[in-house]
Amino acid sequence: SKLWSKYGLYIILSMIIIVASVIGYQLKVYLDKSNNEKLLETYINALNNESIEQQTAMFESLTNSNNDYLSGMSAIKAANLLIERGNIEEGIIELDKIIKNEKYDTIMRDLATYLLLMHNINSLSEDEFLNYISKQQIEESKFRFLFRELISIKKLLLGKNEDSIREFQLLINITDVPKEVKTRAMKFIQI
Repeated sequence: SKLWSKYGLYIILSMIIIVASVIGYQLKVYLDKSNNEKLLETYINALNNESIEQQTAMFESLTNSNNDYLSGMSAIKAANLLIERGNIEEGIIELDKIIKNEKYDTIMRDLATYLLLMHNINSLSEDEFLNYISKQQIEESKFRFLFRELISIKKLLLGKNEDSIREFQLLINITDVPKEVKTRAMKFIQI
């Protein structure tokens, strides 16, 4: 009884703090989940929307969301829509912004790099082209095989046939290269 009168208030306050913390955490999880569901719904609606202007507006609104994955995907889709509509320079500029923005996940920046290089494969010099791809991306990126393939194609387009064949052969010899990439590389060697 003396113990309760001396520490009872502290015990009650501790219990209230614990309960309030659990409720606060659960509320935050619920609100985050609810917000992410709304963002995903907006993304899906944008994908299914037939109006390019509305799609663009929806994707651009999602690029400012606090869900970095959906934000990155939306930024890439918005850039691709610009390119599809003939605003190639503007779309390339947007892809370049994604590449340089540390907010986006590495895989989003690598995808933007791949798309930018695909669109500019004929217009960039070899040095400009290679400046977009780091050694780390070539060795560790989820897109590493596609980057190697692009480098090989660029060399082929520049008339550096021996270098291109060597790069394609190196790509073919990597054990975990996807079958499609290996098949394309073998076809390019035959050209």
